[in-house]
Amino acid sequence: MAADKARNLGIDILCCIGVMMLLCLQYIDAIGYFNEPVTSWATAAPIAWRMFCLSGAAVLSAGTGYILSSKKYSMGYFKIFIRLLYVYVICSAVAIAMRLTLLQEEMTYPEILQAFLRFKTTDTSSFAGMYFGILLAAPFLNAAIQGLPNRNARLLFLCLAAAFGTLQPILYIEGIYLLPEWCLGLFPVAAYVAGAYLKRYLKKRHIPVFLLVMLLLIAAETAIVTWTSLPEQKLFCPWLDSLAAFPAFGIALCMLGLFHSKKNGKSSVHRFFAGAAGGALAALLLGDPLIDISMAAVNERFPDPDLRYWVGLGVVPVLFILCCVLGLMLQLPLLGIRSLLRSAEAEAEEDDEDTPKKKRRKSDVSMPERVHTRPGRKLTASDPRHTIKVPVTEPETAVRMTQPTEELPPGVKEVELQPQPAAEAEPAPEPELPPEPPKPAYKPKHGADAEIPEEEPPASAEPRYQPTLEEILRMTPGEDE
Repeated sequence: MAADKARNLGIDILCCIGVMMLLCLQYIDAIGYFNEPVTSWATAAPIAWRMFCLSGAAVLSAGTGYILSSKKYSMGYFKIFIRLLYVYVICSAVAIAMRLTLLQEEMTYPEILQAFLRFKTTDTSSFAGMYFGILLAAPFLNAAIQGLPNRNARLLFLCLAAAFGTLQPILYIEGIYLLPEWCLGLFPVAAYVAGAYLKRYLKKRHIPVFLLVMLLLIAAETAIVTWTSLPEQKLFCPWLDSLAAFPAFGIALCMLGLFHSKKNGKSSVHRFFAGAAGGALAALLLGDPLIDISMAAVNERFPDPDLRYWVGLGVVPVLFILCCVLGLMLQLPLLGIRSLLRSAEAEAEEDDEDTPKKKRRKSDVSMPERVHTRPGRKLTASDPRHTIKVPVTEPETAVRMTQPTEELPPGVKEVELQPQPAAEAEPAPEPELPPEPPKPAYKPKHGADAEIPEEEPPASAEPRYQPTLEEILRMTPGEDE
């Protein structure tokens, strides 16, 4: 699993629980529970626990989709398969060695090669193959989900994937499956899409609702399996052994909702569970032979089959932790080889550089003295220190420096500033004249409806000429005339 700097603690714990559920399922098979007769409803509790463990594959796929939903296609992403292939080969070789030596099984060389190529080294290694397939398809599934236009389109895509991947074993009538067998291969894809969808759109954790739905699914599935098994006097159900059952898918989504959280962390607790979740592949490959080896001591100490059934609740977590530690120890040689290769590449790059043409390091560049000015004072052209410090990506050798008196931190240099021109004197503002007081309007004494303001002659008009009496008499024609 791709490691992130910030990890979601709840989802890492959920992935660990999913692997332990698969190991519990293998433990139930190892103690011979399938051979126990189903004679009454008293076997409902073991059947319910088995129903819960059947959803382990869906839990692991949904948790992987939750974590990897933001990954995009890149060559760096596919480099994680170098480590995963190394873990798979080493752990598979250790598992086959334990089967040949401790369990006294017989396998030919073609059978061993076939077990490596088809993920059949142990009974639980098929889940490791499913895990590889999900990781390879993750960038392309993310591109398909993110390329959809809106939330309704993504919900429709999830419903279609869930319908084809989970309803095939349920649609069973008189020995005939209504959907083709290839639909079973869509089960991990449906769980992955569900995890990516819930991470994007699930805002709050509705714990009571998720718990209620999960308990109802477990109770309904247990009742159906018990009712169909009583006439046969054995554990029987047409779709019981299929991991693509719809109830298992629903239980996985409820658990994802319970552990959902938007907060990521980098504490030691987060790193511990991130490492445990990364050891899931080793646990899937080594858990089955370790369970078979420990069954002799469990059967001898707990002869009661009912008690031996519930002892697995304590045995499986211990084996899971042991497998995770063993898987991390097997990766130490790979980590050492990778560190040696990286150091060798770094030394080769240093040797290939030409000594006189090497770039000057940031720590070797001499820096000028700092410029200190008073608040409000500007630098002028006459100041010999009119420089400013700016960050640079690479140090330059042709930068003109002044006399250095103090070194600056790496990534900072001084460049010259152009002198600022003197500001022009602004003209004095003209004084504003006080506004003239308004003149009173003419008000008639007899109550006119409207007020008529007094009209004043324009200032530019000249006074009209008034003739004298003599001029008027001269202009008047006389009687003699």
